[in-house]
Amino acid sequence: MFVYSQIHKLAVILPDRSKSIDCQNMLNLIQNFYNEGFLKTTQIDDKKVYHLTTPCRFNITDNVVKELKDNYKADEEIGGILWARPTKSGDENVYLIEQVSFIRNDIEDNPYYDKQGKLRTRKDTYRPDKNIHFEVLNKIFDANNLPVKFHTHPSKGQNIIEGLTIQQFQTETSDQDIKESSSFHQVDNDYLLMPRGLIVGNGSFSKNIFIGLYNGFVAPVDFESSKKKVQEENFSKITDTISSTTLSDNQKIFLGIGAVLLLISVVKYPKYSLPAIFALAATAAVSLTNTTTLDKPNYFNKLSFGDANIYIP
Repeated sequence: MFVYSQIHKLAVILPDRSKSIDCQNMLNLIQNFYNEGFLKTTQIDDKKVYHLTTPCRFNITDNVVKELKDNYKADEEIGGILWARPTKSGDENVYLIEQVSFIRNDIEDNPYYDKQGKLRTRKDTYRPDKNIHFEVLNKIFDANNLPVKFHTHPSKGQNIIEGLTIQQFQTETSDQDIKESSSFHQVDNDYLLMPRGLIVGNGSFSKNIFIGLYNGFVAPVDFESSKKKVQEENFSKITDTISSTTLSDNQKIFLGIGAVLLLISVVKYPKYSLPAIFALAATAAVSLTNTTTLDKPNYFNKLSFGDANIYIP
């Protein structure tokens, strides 16, 4: 299990309180999932906090992946809650996500300024409508599911180069994201801590979508190390394929001619050729974070279609 070392003080974990939640129903649900091995407890400042038992797997079905892609907006933040139904596959804990609820962003209902005095809008901030939020939570608990709150980061670039690379940058969590990933549901004296979801599309350049899970006491607070690991695994597979490929004499000649022509174009037309090379390099770097060739992607999955399996070791 991944342990977030900065979560030792309960004071940094912000409770999600509301009288709108059916307390008894939630208490019964937490206890049942604890008895079935889906949840375990950790003492934090003499408080008992329930969180997921690891290892486990999240299986986001293809219809939900499609909904996330269809509703994604490249120029503003949206969000909602994934319905995670605890199931067993042999000895494996699997959280099956067959339903998603989108909750309107109410950030512009009342003017909101950050600490630097900047007015926040739906272009850079997501704040769920409280009434709809608690209505959806009650439905999720009534259906014997657990909630995974999520939001998106926009990925619309100012130019082609930025458009190709912005998804990679936007898959990092902000300070506010990290803070909220330690937010728990409090009912009476019980506390439930769930991981959060981050969704990032790829603008107009690709149909893939990044779906990541972070913190909740079971995952890192960001995706830097897990993305690096995926890039290394993909690069290793590519180099293995290249090293095992035998080229014919004609193929070697064509590759040599291509390399010479590329060098000439760079020297003679650097204004046009260098941006194209940079764009290709940026595209290659982003493509290396795709998880379609990996057996067990940890903490995030990046795909274009089909089920998204995310493993929490």
